Amino acid sequence: MSTVKGFLAEVRILPMSLMLLTCLLGGFFAVGPNVDWNIMGLVLLNAFCFLYTAHLNDTYWDIRKGEYENGRKLHSVRFRENGYLPRWGYGYEIPSAPILPKGYYLAAMVFFVIVGVSVMLCISALIGWFYSAIALVGLLLALTYSAGLDKVPALGDTMWEVGVLFALYCGYYSQKLALDAFIIQLSIPLLLALISVKALDSLPDTFVDNRVNKQTLTVFLYRRGLSPSSIRHVCYVPAYAAFLLLLFQSLQMPRLALGAALTVGLIASSHVMRDPEGRKSIVAVSLSILFFIVWALLYISGFI
Repeated sequence: MSTVKGFLAEVRILPMSLMLLTCLLGGFFAVGPNVDWNIMGLVLLNAFCFLYTAHLNDTYWDIRKGEYENGRKLHSVRFRENGYLPRWGYGYEIPSAPILPKGYYLAAMVFFVIVGVSVMLCISALIGWFYSAIALVGLLLALTYSAGLDKVPALGDTMWEVGVLFALYCGYYSQKLALDAFIIQLSIPLLLALISVKALDSLPDTFVDNRVNKQTLTVFLYRRGLSPSSIRHVCYVPAYAAFLLLLFQSLQMPRLALGAALTVGLIASSHVMRDPEGRKSIVAVSLSILFFIVWALLYISGFI
């Protein structure tokens, strides 16, 4: 049972939700509510398998790099003696979810890569092989972050965000069978918002990441003399920029613009709360982005 809990913990509910809803949003932006659910269901399954592989890969490499203490069920100490990285991803800790032997993660990665690639090939046989190119690029970006690109100062942790963009492209292409200027333009605010998500996610890890020379954006700022509290303020900037840009882009669609305006308000309200470690901020900003994605889906479907 503890092994099952360890694998369930790697689902990481909020980032997985962001990925799947972003993929779904791409499909809705392509054809509105007239989505081919047979194809979209396969695309969502493919996205789940590839992101879960990336989560397993992240933990596997963290273990190899020595980020976790031997025998500890929780992650390494972060900002204080009893402060730990949430095992479910941007949520509360599960004390009974153990860190599994690294071989378990490797075996599970192989399994989910095989399942994901099989689903990807099935989709490509139905709609075209360009889909496989998009999906594989997204997977490789997510995998190479933990395996090596996290050594690129202030850049390595952007690979996850770019990988999510390719989930948006997969959802869009699966319904429209093309990528165009509209979806590329739409992906720019998403990239900015996800930079805030990933930066706030890295904030509680800053001291440990600095020790193991993991070059995240927060480590980059920390090594330039910024305090964790100041870094948190900087982390909010891309999210504000993203939704102000979305607000400007959607002014001709008042109801969609209202969703962007409300999201700016949600982000602002989370920014003012006392949270120097960023543990609450990452949840609040992620939920704010999820709020807009759901709002956009409801708007496209005609419910708003």
